[in-house]
Amino acid sequence: MTETIHQQLTIKRGILAIVIMYACQLLAGIAISYGFNFFSPTNEVPLDILGLASALLSGIMIITFFWWDIRRIGEPFYPKIGLQPSKIKKSNGLFLVIAALISTHFLAWIYRSEILPALGHEGIIGGGSKMFSFIQINEGALEMSGFLLLALLVGPIMEEVVFRGYLQSSLAKKIPAWAAILITSIVFTVGHSPMILWPMYFLYSATWGWILILTGSLKMTVLIHILSNLFYAIVGFAGWNILA
Repeated sequence: MTETIHQQLTIKRGILAIVIMYACQLLAGIAISYGFNFFSPTNEVPLDILGLASALLSGIMIITFFWWDIRRIGEPFYPKIGLQPSKIKKSNGLFLVIAALISTHFLAWIYRSEILPALGHEGIIGGGSKMFSFIQINEGALEMSGFLLLALLVGPIMEEVVFRGYLQSSLAKKIPAWAAILITSIVFTVGHSPMILWPMYFLYSATWGWILILTGSLKMTVLIHILSNLFYAIVGFAGWNILA
C-alpha cells in the first residue's frame, strides 16, 4: 500500500512538533496567569506555583494534541516515532536503561559536585529542583502531588514524544543517527535552565536519544526519563545535596 503524505514523518513535521510544544507552553502560561489574577486578584501567587500550574496545563495540552495526531494518522505511523516494542530483548533493554541511568547520573554528580565547585559555582540547582524545594518548604500536599505528576508522568511522556519521537526520528530519516541525536539534544538542552547545567541536560538527552536508536522503542526513553526524574525526587525528599 502506498504511504500517504499525512502518514510520513518528515523533518517539517518534527520541527512543527517543537513549535506546537512551545506554543502550548506560551498559551498555558498566559491562561494560568490571567486565571489566577481573575479568581484571586488580591493574593499574590508565587512564581513557582504559577510555573507548576502552567507546566502541568501545557503538558496535558501537548500530550492530548499529539495523542490526537498519532491516532488521526493511524497505526502505520506508530513505529515511525518509536511506538513499538523494543527491537532488542526486554531484559537487555532494561539492563541498558539501568546502566545508562547509573552512568549518566554518576557523570552528572562529577560535574555538579566536583567540577562546578572548583570553578566557583557551588550549590547551583536546576529549575525543577528549585520548584521542588519551594513546594516542599512552603506549600501543601496538593502542590506536591501536582509536581510529582508533572515530573514522573506528564513531563517525561510529553518531552519524549516531542523530542525523541517526532524531532529526532524525523531527522534520523535524512541524516546520520549521531547528527539527529546531536541536533535534538541541543534543542532539548536550550529549553532547560540554568545555562551552567546545560552539559548535564545535553548528556541526558544524548543518552536517551542513543537508547531510542538502539531499542527502536520510545517506551524505553520514557522509562529512563521517568527513572531519572524519580531519582531526583528521592534525592529531594531525602535532602541529599548531591545533584541538581
